[in-house]
Amino acid sequence: MNFDANQTFKLSPRQVSSSLDNETIILNHDAGIYYDLNEVGTFIWEQLQQKPSTLAELKNAILEEFEVEEATCENDIKMLLTQLMDEKLVETL
Repeated sequence: MNFDANQTFKLSPRQVSSSLDNETIILNHDAGIYYDLNEVGTFIWEQLQQKPSTLAELKNAILEEFEVEEATCENDIKMLLTQLMDEKLVETL
């Protein structure tokens, strides 16, 4: 997927989630499938729960919280957002 610098991401209303420790469990209502996110995925999910965010906003939040190289961070966010959008758990505005 190509990412636009101005593209904003938000959680889909067709899901419900719960965070436990450093993991998040998500249920896609339409598909009836559960997903789980690791610590960094949970951090991104929590950012999107607070407010819709751009890739740059998510990247900056992660760089402040975790010790990771910027290029790796951006690639990992893009990969996760693509997966979440493919599963209809995240949408763009």
